Amino acid sequence: MKPYPPFPFRQFVPATPGMRRIFFGLALGVNCATAAEPLPALEDLSINELMQMEVSSASRKTQTVSDTAAAAFVISQDDIRRSGVTSIPDALRLAPGLEVAQINASLWSVTARGFNGRYANKLLVLMDGRSVYTPLFSGVFWDLQDTMMEDIERIEVIRGPGAVMWGANAVNGVINIITKKAKDTQGNLFVAGGGNQETGFAGYRHGGRVGDDGSYRVYARTFERNTFVNNSGERLHDDWRSVQGGFRIDNRISNDHRYTVQGDVYRKNVGNTVPAQTVAPPFNRPFDTDDHAEGANLLARWEGNLSDGSEFTLQAYYDRVNFSAATLSDSQDMFDIDFQHRLHPNADHDLMWGASYRFIHSATSGSAAISFNPTSLGYHNGSAFVQDDITLIDDTLRLTLGTKLEESHFGNTQVQPNARLMWTPDPKHSVWASVSRAARTPSRGETQANIALGGVPTGFPAPFDQIQVMAQPNPDLRAEKVFAAEIGYRTQWTDKFSTDITAFSNHYTDLIMFRQGSLNFATLTQPLIWYNNSREVTTRGIEIAGEWQALDWMRFTGNYSHLKIERPYDSDNPDIAGLSPRHRGSLRWQMDLPERVKLDLTLRHVGKLAAVGQQVPAYTTFDARLAYEPVSGLELAFVAQNLFSPRHPEFQDSAAISLPGAAAEIPRSIYGKLSWRF
Repeated sequence: MKPYPPFPFRQFVPATPGMRRIFFGLALGVNCATAAEPLPALEDLSINELMQMEVSSASRKTQTVSDTAAAAFVISQDDIRRSGVTSIPDALRLAPGLEVAQINASLWSVTARGFNGRYANKLLVLMDGRSVYTPLFSGVFWDLQDTMMEDIERIEVIRGPGAVMWGANAVNGVINIITKKAKDTQGNLFVAGGGNQETGFAGYRHGGRVGDDGSYRVYARTFERNTFVNNSGERLHDDWRSVQGGFRIDNRISNDHRYTVQGDVYRKNVGNTVPAQTVAPPFNRPFDTDDHAEGANLLARWEGNLSDGSEFTLQAYYDRVNFSAATLSDSQDMFDIDFQHRLHPNADHDLMWGASYRFIHSATSGSAAISFNPTSLGYHNGSAFVQDDITLIDDTLRLTLGTKLEESHFGNTQVQPNARLMWTPDPKHSVWASVSRAARTPSRGETQANIALGGVPTGFPAPFDQIQVMAQPNPDLRAEKVFAAEIGYRTQWTDKFSTDITAFSNHYTDLIMFRQGSLNFATLTQPLIWYNNSREVTTRGIEIAGEWQALDWMRFTGNYSHLKIERPYDSDNPDIAGLSPRHRGSLRWQMDLPERVKLDLTLRHVGKLAAVGQQVPAYTTFDARLAYEPVSGLELAFVAQNLFSPRHPEFQDSAAISLPGAAAEIPRSIYGKLSWRF
């Protein structure tokens, strides 16, 4: 959404005006046509059922978690509701192996297995199969990704490369946010609430029937979020306001063919503090402004079964985003079409192939702070993949082989193969291993953007203090590559206790990082910073998740992740290893109490950051949610988050801590919420 520099050297971090405390008093009268959908209780989902939850993002076909040869984790709708989160990034904290750090009221950095930062670019994010990355920096503007949280069926988190199925940028993982089918959202839903940080929010959804075999839903949602505080104790200019609406239609043409059409439209306003970037006005001093974004998307999917027993899916979507800000405005149009075909040549082979094409047109309007050359560009990428799932021993041993060939405007042609082995000695135990190669193509910002970074360091006399430091693009960049090896073990020890363990080792080559020039005192030429492919990094780690149904009304869920990053010291890019915590973990305690009362407690710990010059101590925080359902379909909830608020920046980018838009802490958030299904 906001026109931040498309690289992690400097940030334009939003901020926001004074505090607005809004708390909704609610009353709504509507004729009731559909019975309320009952909220699930803990005993309704056994540990065995949780292990059999469906996941489709790992191999583009429906599998259970226990049968997936990848580090897969599913965040269910029940997890989202009972955690009390109000945004997609906050919901991602529930998954092991993900690093989620909040910068201020509207900005997050999210990644898997290291390399976190404002412009994290090695994690592919999808919403119902629609890619939501921005080509400006190959990452995600998280403040643009929104929907009614109650409409999310599940969030599938695949840690590790997913390039064979999804292509470039699925380097460290894939997140697929999957919304409910329209038939599962019939009737009406109204939600509203507010508090000190979530100053006010409201949403309405209505679902109905289309003919004999179809369903639809429409929704509208709005919210306003309060400002954070900087290191000086002053309110930032990072308030966040959003209005969004959308629809979905699911219909069956015949027994063998069905289609889905869905879309969203939105408008967002975000406060932003622009740091000093140039030696000449107007960007030679920090100033507050408001960024605006509006956009829409439309997706259509056709699924069918053919007479030979094979299945196909054809999907196309159009996505338009238009944002305007003081430093850079961009209008982006993306069209994507994707086809996949699944065949069953014999009982031992499950063969899948497919092809996709994407066209992007981006038109920018720059400034002295940021400019693209050319300002307008239309470019494309295309890919084809094939994957065979081979049964070696019935119900025991399975081998998966696949590869993807991808051609891109940036980064040339990439071949991305993988091999996965799944061993299931009995229904309660499974062991899997994989080796993969994946790539990240250079972004438009890395290859075409000139970005001002301010003047030379303070203390130099005139005229040296007027020399502009510039970051220049490199059109000759190669794609980043990773070779990944993983091994995992899942087991259901009893009907009430299960664990999932994954170990990995990733070796990255051709990493795109900065190379810094030097100031020429004789000619007073400007020092330059540019991108190059000269770095290699190795990361290793282990991720553990477990669930224990202690009693019918009590469940514990926990996870722990350990990450080690090994690389030689580089004066241009010091201590990348210190920008990701080695240790992070969480423990959730869920209870269904008498009289329709539910209590959920979450304890979360994040290890210290040890980067040179910006050591940040470890912290622990605590969330609580108390909910009461006086009658079926009506729920009142009270949520308190960050009760042990970290008194330091949670954000993990080296440049963000000293910027005017970075929060001094993640403040405590207390709010109430009403949900009414009728």
